[in-house]
Amino acid sequence: MRKNSLDQLEFYTSCASAGLVCLLAFLQFRKGGDVWWLILIAAILMTANAYVKYKKIKNL
Repeated sequence: MRKNSLDQLEFYTSCASAGLVCLLAFLQFRKGGDVWWLILIAAILMTANAYVKYKKIKNL
């Protein structure tokens, strides 16, 4: 695989992971869980990481 393909794959997996963690935070909030805010912080950080990977792909 080329470097660009791996970067795109890394971006897509980061986006998917961030989306799933956001969904998990929402479900914990609806359920009334105590740690939903901690999961939300992790989701925000994962989203920021995906954005950085997107900027890396866009510049190539």
